[in-house]
Amino acid sequence: MEDVYEMTGNKAIYITHSQGSRVGWATPVENISAIVAIEPGGTPEIGSEYYQRLLDAKIPIAVYFGDYIENGPEDIHSSQFWKNVKDAAFAFAEAYNADGGDCTVVDLPQEGITGNSHFMFQEMNNQEIADHIEAWLAERGLN
Repeated sequence: MEDVYEMTGNKAIYITHSQGSRVGWATPVENISAIVAIEPGGTPEIGSEYYQRLLDAKIPIAVYFGDYIENGPEDIHSSQFWKNVKDAAFAFAEAYNADGGDCTVVDLPQEGITGNSHFMFQEMNNQEIADHIEAWLAERGLN
């Protein structure tokens, strides 16, 4: 992250995916301007050290979820896991926002953007998703 700042004079927009989100939540915040988490494997526990560090640094966070979470087969363990992760992300956002932070959870099917797996950045409509992320960043003056 320091390299980005040294090269550009701007803080990094940190994009994480799946279990890699754990690294994002733990990354030093000094050189981060925002975190975009693509179907993260979880969010920081509300009130935890990571939660408070992100909140204190005023890091805006966007969390994106695609399709196939609500309609996964009940007999597959990962179906319930991802439902729990998504529910926890909404609870995280509610608490983070109530505590003065800025967190948006984006349920792409609710936005009318459908057909996206866990690897939404490889889907045929990945430009539409990138545009959505870009608009979120622009609303915060981070484009």
